[in-house]
Amino acid sequence: MDRFTKGDKRNAKAVTACIIACALNMLGAVAVAETVQPANSADMDSLASLNQIDSEEQLAILKQSVLDYAMDRNASIAAASWTDNDGALNEEVMMFSNLQLEKLRPQPYINRFGLKGTRLVESDTADVEGADAAQSCSRPGARRQRLKLTLEPGQSNDVSVLNLIGDSTRLIRQDFMQAARFGALQDATIIEPEVMGTSAGANYLQYMVLGEPVTSDLEVIVRITGRPEAKWLDRFRVTKSSRGPIRLEVEIIAQSSLGVQFNQVGSILVKSDAGDKKAQKAWLRLSKSAVAELAEWSTQAITALGASIRCETGSAIIIAHRSDGGLLMAGRDVGLFHGQKFLIMPSSALAQRQGLERALSAIGLAQITALNEHTASIEVYAGPTPRSYNSMIAIPLAALAP
Repeated sequence: MDRFTKGDKRNAKAVTACIIACALNMLGAVAVAETVQPANSADMDSLASLNQIDSEEQLAILKQSVLDYAMDRNASIAAASWTDNDGALNEEVMMFSNLQLEKLRPQPYINRFGLKGTRLVESDTADVEGADAAQSCSRPGARRQRLKLTLEPGQSNDVSVLNLIGDSTRLIRQDFMQAARFGALQDATIIEPEVMGTSAGANYLQYMVLGEPVTSDLEVIVRITGRPEAKWLDRFRVTKSSRGPIRLEVEIIAQSSLGVQFNQVGSILVKSDAGDKKAQKAWLRLSKSAVAELAEWSTQAITALGASIRCETGSAIIIAHRSDGGLLMAGRDVGLFHGQKFLIMPSSALAQRQGLERALSAIGLAQITALNEHTASIEVYAGPTPRSYNSMIAIPLAALAP
């Protein structure tokens, strides 16, 4: 009985030792966990610094793209030297290039290590011919373009000419709207000037009536003029009862801050059909044959305009300066989205005045922090923060939302 009791005591001591060992192990695990926590914080800091390094590296790649672009456009160096009041010789060297930064667009690529990146290129189809040019111009643009459509009907003392000019203006406007919905201008938003009265003051209209400011990327002007043409048989009074032919001249001009981008001219002779000889002498609307001819010319011109927009128009967006930062003069209407990243840089005019070195030093990366229909606020996250955003542009780097 005593011997059995001693065995129980030994077993109790063994169990107690195991419990103490487990407790020590648990305390050690807690201690290890507490020592691991600072290591996790360090890893988070390393991850943040890694992201910062990635941004700086991306910025360096984009700056190199701009520099390569400038070198390809015959960069020139200007030097000036002078002697100050102390007799010391001073010298200043500036590099210039014929930059058109507004025409740059982002191009994703994969380097030799398999890492993805973005560089800036200018889409130039001047050296592309035939099917390659058509294929190059068939791809969608970097973002939607805002077209300011301005219709300029000509004036005439002839009522028939005015009627045909008005009818032609109406038909061409319909063709532009149809092309923006389903045709060659699907990558564009048509902006028409609003007709407003002058009874209210400018300040009242700006702050109480008008919405967000809307700027255009390209101004499209449609000019239509007309003149009557004397018929050869009129001299002999053979067709005196029919309406005389009228020559319509149509011109489409697309221009931006960089100059005229597209220009096409057409001429249409509106003649009376056989059934028109018994109708009223004054023209009211285009004849069926003239409508078909105008529609064919308009379709070809708008298709060429759409190709020109996709091939030659860049993705740059104007930045306006606000007291709390920069404001993009574009928003949801061109497909921008919250958090989208941009490369901000001086405009071509400012870079030409400042020189290439100062222009490169002002390049930075920013992203959208607040998005509206026609504007968006941005915040710089890599590179210098501009003292003023005036004469600055932004080029979107991220893909647009579907």
